[in-house]
Order: sequence, then structure tokens, then C-alpha cells
Amino acid sequence: MIPSQVIGKSLEEFLPHENAIEKTSFYNRSWEGEEFVTYEDELNGICYLATLRPLKKGGEVVEVIGSCIDITARKKAEKALKESEFKYRLIADSMTDIVMLLDINGKILYSSPSLANIIGYPLRSFVGESSFDLIHPEDKQSVIMGFQQVIDTITPARMEAHFLTVSGNSVLIEGVGTPVLGKNGEPEYFIVVGRDITEKRITEEQLSKAEKLSIIGQLAAGVAHEVRNPLTSIKGFIKLLEQGSNNKEYFEIISKEFDQIEGILKEFLTLAKPQEIQLKKVNIQTIFNDVTILLKSEANLRNVEISQEFQPNLPQVLCDMNQIKQVFINIIKNSIEAIPNGGFVKIEGYVEDGNLLMKIIDNGIGINKERIKRLGEPYYSNKEKGTGLGLMLCYKIVRQHNGSIIVKSKENHGTTVEVRLPIKSSQ
Repeated sequence: MIPSQVIGKSLEEFLPHENAIEKTSFYNRSWEGEEFVTYEDELNGICYLATLRPLKKGGEVVEVIGSCIDITARKKAEKALKESEFKYRLIADSMTDIVMLLDINGKILYSSPSLANIIGYPLRSFVGESSFDLIHPEDKQSVIMGFQQVIDTITPARMEAHFLTVSGNSVLIEGVGTPVLGKNGEPEYFIVVGRDITEKRITEEQLSKAEKLSIIGQLAAGVAHEVRNPLTSIKGFIKLLEQGSNNKEYFEIISKEFDQIEGILKEFLTLAKPQEIQLKKVNIQTIFNDVTILLKSEANLRNVEISQEFQPNLPQVLCDMNQIKQVFINIIKNSIEAIPNGGFVKIEGYVEDGNLLMKIIDNGIGINKERIKRLGEPYYSNKEKGTGLGLMLCYKIVRQHNGSIIVKSKENHGTTVEVRLPIKSSQ
């Protein structure tokens, strides 16, 4: 539009009627003396911002000066931003996973509807509430400590916690907390992405129990054989005592044989008994001694020698003794079964790079490279009738202890399994 098309004309002469009426209202406000009247509009594909200012003489408005600036680029950017925000909001609101945006005090600034659905408050937004109030009292302190650790270290962290439900029960939520930094480089927000793993954890526990019972069944024959030997000795000495042969050494031998039986049965029952997870400082050599007692009979039947070699004064590790014991039972049992014609299983332990490194070395048939890549997958096994669940549980347990398992092997040249557990947090 050129000046000759608008100069000396009213708004209705060059603008659509409704548009002219709307604009006239802005001009009237300016004629009435209002300072800085502004409005936005679009004309011929150009977005503009108009500013109207009254010009006064003797206190009366004599002219209204209008100026316009092109804001097309800004409007396009705003539109793109709104569309982007809409898409991200749509994604977050539609996810089955939980998404929360918190401030650095843990107050909820946004929570996806999935959180409300999972804990049974479908119409509640939680905005403005403390996220810590949703957590079961038993887990609250550990979550607060984990939250603070993420803020202090500016490092994402994985956490688990039970959230209270409307029914008074709880669901287990696994989530990753990530700090969002502001312009000053300090944490300004906290994003949590999580999911309900209640059913998954129940399944894992059932799987762990099933695998444990499987191991117990396989060990039963060997344990019976191991118990039979000292019982035979005890029977023989009792017969000598009945015949009147009274020798002090007989009682000492009988006592030792009873101790051996008691030790075998104790380890067997401990393995079979359901245990709650209990983290405490443990001497790793004690665990291996207990495992050796359980597996000694099977090793003897297969003509396999189990030996141990540990660095002096090894530090203790913080772990669940029964879970770690199950890991090493699985690994050493696999090693024994991989030795068809007699051989050895050597256990080594020493400190390396802040970790307690334990190696289980055997001279068995070994594993090829392709199979090694898939070890730890469920239902994939190196055994003809294996399920692969034992090794899968080993990987899971060690990972939960912030450790790692590495398998090194060569066909017909044996296998070495390296298990690392951190010791920094254990001291």
C-alpha cells in the first residue's frame, strides 16, 4: 500500500469494515489522551506492531501519531515455539512413563498425567506440591540424599523409591534424575523420568527364587554325598566305642565330622531360605569359603580342584552377602561343569583401580566369541539344557551393586570371569 492510497482517507476506505471498526477503537483511546496505545495485526502477509501516541497542545489532543514496525519474523518464531511446546507437551502428557519437572527444592512444577494415574489420583496435577511427600516414609530420606547428590555433583543419577497410592499401598518407581543448569552454570531445575517397575520386580524376585531352587536341586545329590562321608566315619567310631575301645582321639574326630556336616547343611539351608536384601560390610574370602563348601562335592565328583589366592588384607565390600554368594555359586558351578575330564578352578582376589577384582579361572572347554557377546541374555545359554537365567541374574545382581562382570574365553583354552565390586563407598 502506497501513501496516496491512505493519506486523507478514513480507515474504512482502505480496510475491511470489521477491521476498520476494531482499529478505530484503538485510535479513539489515543484521541482520548491514553499514552502508548498498541495493537498487532497482519496485512498482506506482513505482521506489524502499531503504536499510537496522542500529540497535545494546550492540554487538548490535536493529532494522533501512529508508527508501525514489521514483526513478521518474530511472529513466525513465536508460532514455531508454540507448535514445538504443544508437541512436547502432547508427548509428555501421552507417555506411560512418568515425567516430572522440579525446582531445586523438590517442588513439582510439572508432572505428566501418568504419575496421577499410577498412584491413583487421575484428576490431581501435583503442581506446587513437594515431590518428597509422595514417597513412602521408608524411602524418603534416601531419595532426598540422592536428590541432593545430583544437585551437588551436577550428574544424573538412577534411583528407586516406593510411591504412596490412594489405597494406602505403594508402587515401586525407578527413575533417572537429571539437573538442568541455568545461565550461571548452577542447577536451576530437576527433570525426573521414571516408570512403574512393581510387577517387573515381583517377576525378577520369582525368577531369582526359581533359579535358586534349581541350583539347590542340582546341588542336592552332591551335598548328600558330602554328608555321607563324615556319617560313615562317625558310624565306624561309634561301633569301636561300643566294643569298648575308648580313645580320646575318636571323640575329637567325631566332633570334627559333625562340624563338617553342620557347615554343609548350614550353607545349604542359607541358600534355600528366602532372605531380605541386607547391605553390610563383608569379607569376600568368607563368601568364597562358604561357596567352596557347597561346591566341593560336585568338584570332587568331576575331579576338579578348587584353589584360592587372595591379596593380603583385602578391604571389605558393602554388599548383600546372600546375593553375591549366589553370583559366585553360579559362576563357579558353570566353571566346574565346563571341565569334562578333570582340571582346576582358580579363584583370585585383589584391589584394582578402586575396585575389588575377583577372577574365576578354569581350564574348561571355553566359549567362542559369538556366544560371549550374548551371555547374560535370558534364555540364552552355553549349556545344552540351560536357560541362561542364572547368568542373567548374576549380571543383574552385580549391576545393582554398581559392579561389573566381564567374561574372557577362548575355545579349548578355558574361561576367566572377572567380577568387579566398588570399595570406595565401602570403607
